[in-house]
Amino acid sequence: MIVRAGLALGWLAVWTVATTMAREGYVETRDGQVFEGHLRFESNVVVVANAERLLRVEVALTNLAGLTFLSTTEMELPFGAGALVETGELPRPWVHDDVGSVRRAGDAEFRRGAFRVRSAGTNTVGMADSCHWVFQPMADRGEVVARISKVQLTDPWARAGLMMRESLDAGSRSVFVSVSAARGGVFQWRESFNGETEVSMDRASSVPTWLKIKRDGDVFTALKSRNGMQWTLVDRVTMRMSKDYYAGLAVVSVRGDRLNESVFEYVEAGASLRNRWFKPQVELLSGSSRVGYLTAMDDSTIYFENALGREVLSRSSVVNIRFQPVPSRHSAPLNQQRAGVLLAGGEFVEGDCRGIDHGRVTVSSVPLGLVQYDVNSEVLAVVLRKRVASDGYSYEVKLNDGSSWRSRELEIERLGVVIREPRLGRKFIPLHEIAEFRRRS
Repeated sequence: MIVRAGLALGWLAVWTVATTMAREGYVETRDGQVFEGHLRFESNVVVVANAERLLRVEVALTNLAGLTFLSTTEMELPFGAGALVETGELPRPWVHDDVGSVRRAGDAEFRRGAFRVRSAGTNTVGMADSCHWVFQPMADRGEVVARISKVQLTDPWARAGLMMRESLDAGSRSVFVSVSAARGGVFQWRESFNGETEVSMDRASSVPTWLKIKRDGDVFTALKSRNGMQWTLVDRVTMRMSKDYYAGLAVVSVRGDRLNESVFEYVEAGASLRNRWFKPQVELLSGSSRVGYLTAMDDSTIYFENALGREVLSRSSVVNIRFQPVPSRHSAPLNQQRAGVLLAGGEFVEGDCRGIDHGRVTVSSVPLGLVQYDVNSEVLAVVLRKRVASDGYSYEVKLNDGSSWRSRELEIERLGVVIREPRLGRKFIPLHEIAEFRRRS
């Protein structure tokens, strides 16, 4: 190891140029020392430069116990969470209007990444609705998700939630999942025009909460979550509705003389919505894990979304794929011999996983036949095979996206590191993707 220090302006100029190719962090040596500063790579050497301490250190790979970069990455935020121009206008294609008879006109605006919806609507049960809502047209399969962070207490039964309806008529066929100001959650549906509304209660729900409503053919499903990562079923109903319909955010004041302001954050709508708050985790037989959004899986290959193109992984090297955090009480199937799908409620459907496409996993099950599940909300994990004793490794490299690669060998190059993963072989990892790596003790 070489340690150099000096005050010469020439040395400082060289240091400044060198750090343009570096990242901040610290290294730990096998003889127990720690050096912090700007880190850059040379051939099997990590160079640490710290101008404040007038320090330049070269740590050879043979003396390297671990390396950690200070994080500079920002979390990917879904629509509605970023900084937008503050006009108050709703982003396209969202529009808003009152539904049914109201004594005071409602309103809606979009500020600081959130929808603020004000309504003097009195109810959404019976044979006609009275509410204000923000909506957009949809067709066939569709989903809406949002975090409801505020429901004004104009009445204990004042509600805010997600709605799908066939038309803008007050008596339209509709499905509505909501949370009230002080009475828990409500799921309701009207199966015929100007017909009575069916209602089921969810007393455990309260503000703030995440809600999701989705349509798949004639099946309408409502789900809830406390954190946006783990979803549980509220209710499901099968009913007819025209192919073209409307979906969005609805608010009921109950008090017709008072506007209720409710706030919706992280709003998204589309044919199929990914879980923004938990990226799928693919566990390999070697103990390595790849974190990232999947685009598809067939009989032999898993395909990942990648800014530079399609990244692939051999299915034969994979143990399981987790689409939500798996609670310990539901984790037993991950360690068993059986293949199948672990559902959000803890039920395990044993069967052959035929593939993943358009956000759905297809399973061939003996008792159920060929069935499909939504990986973005209904599935905790897809189990392909039993865990085995992991292969031997000498290094573990952790990436900024949460992936963790085990390696028998590691080489340091100027632009990154080269590892030899026990199952996948040689793999190059660019410098900017690395969070840390450590030698196994």
